[in-house]
Amino acid sequence: MLFNLQFLRGLAAVGVVFYHTGFRLAGDWHTDFSGVAIFFVISGFIMCFITREDADRFFVKRFIRIVPMYWLSTFVMFFLHRLSPWSVNPPVAADLPRSLLFLPSEQMPILGVGWTLNFEVYFYLVFGLALWIDRRLAPLISAVFVYAVFALDQRGYGGFLTHYYSHDYIHYFLAGMALFYIWTFGSVLFPGWPVRAICVAGLIFFFGSQFVRPLWPDWVLTYYWWFPPFVVVCALFMESSGAPITWRPVVLLGDASYSLYLTHIIFFGVGNAFLQALHMPAPSESAAVMSFEVVTATLLGIAVHLYVEKPFLRKVAHVLGGSRKISEPVVLDHR
Repeated sequence: MLFNLQFLRGLAAVGVVFYHTGFRLAGDWHTDFSGVAIFFVISGFIMCFITREDADRFFVKRFIRIVPMYWLSTFVMFFLHRLSPWSVNPPVAADLPRSLLFLPSEQMPILGVGWTLNFEVYFYLVFGLALWIDRRLAPLISAVFVYAVFALDQRGYGGFLTHYYSHDYIHYFLAGMALFYIWTFGSVLFPGWPVRAICVAGLIFFFGSQFVRPLWPDWVLTYYWWFPPFVVVCALFMESSGAPITWRPVVLLGDASYSLYLTHIIFFGVGNAFLQALHMPAPSESAAVMSFEVVTATLLGIAVHLYVEKPFLRKVAHVLGGSRKISEPVVLDHR
């Protein structure tokens, strides 16, 4: 396990939870602390990392990590919407196949965060087919295919499909694959405490700078896209230079990040309805309510991971003939 990627997964998931409260920081800054982008960078890196020596059962392992919990969460959200008296425009049964099968659409999936999983599954399909062609060249083949889709979209070919899979976030998968090679070769060349110090400073700078956005110069905003790869590479070089973050609560949060990512939307849907019924301020309007929702959603995500996700995935893995130990997280546990 790369402990520092677990640390980042946990932070990224909490960042997404914070974003969905609607609360804004100084300068009217509505941020997820680049949580989704960091997930995608990690995903690109992890796909290269876990297949560097063995790519057996790639699709089965990816299915087990992503699909069962997403399907379960989608059904929970579907029935809550159908049964709730507060639901506005509840989904219909016809929305289920599109959501469950990760089909590209202009409409959001029933479980809102599923839009990122549509891109995640696309990347898995591309990378898995590239592994089938040549395991060692899979990252290069995947990058060529993805850039070919970008090129077709820019020239007006492929219509909605190429446009959908040319979303800006998909660049972060490619960045993650590039970081795998940068870290693989660079970790040997740059060991020791100076690297640790630089990387720690980099992480503090990025996450701390989110709270003082009005002070950012224009050039920082122009190049904001490079922050997520920068954060991931800092975490990786910290680990390889002898500074893994192994504090158990942080590792547990990273392990639970996928459950947290999926379930916080369900919790917010129910919780915000109760807040309205009790005439309490919305989390976007109150720092206290926002903090309560973030902490409660995080604890709920950890509980779901421990008592639902882990036993559930063990059973799924057993049925599919895989390992009973599911430890490698996705982009969004991603995760």
